[in-house]
Amino acid sequence: MTFIERLSTSQSVAERRVQRLLLDAINCTQSDDFYQYFDHFTPDAVWMMPAKRHDVTLSEAKQFYRFTDKFRFEQQVTIDEVQVFEHRGFARLSFDGYLIAKRDVSAPPIRSVSRHLWLFAENSDGQWLLTRDIWNNPSSAN
Repeated sequence: MTFIERLSTSQSVAERRVQRLLLDAINCTQSDDFYQYFDHFTPDAVWMMPAKRHDVTLSEAKQFYRFTDKFRFEQQVTIDEVQVFEHRGFARLSFDGYLIAKRDVSAPPIRSVSRHLWLFAENSDGQWLLTRDIWNNPSSAN
């Protein structure tokens, strides 16, 4: 049974809100307006990116993802696991697909595979937001 099927059978309010958060954030990553993705994060969110020795802040992450002005992600997204606790939780996700040029239709797609651990928390208003994105890019051999 998938995460979505499991949640639809016996969801708590928190699980429904987390489901909406995850699906909305995923949809943003696949849209032509990637920057809406950042609306799903707390102001003090942190990214742990591959090959970086330091954490990346929200403003730095926005700079990193500037390439989405020219490219969009077209990826299969798998939610591997979701755990919701009292006011916190995490989701393991896998993204597998391509970066597609938005304007240059002759540009070849660029392979893009990543695995993520998204941490999220409920704020004092009852809204669930992402707080951390920890990710890696597995080699093609794995």
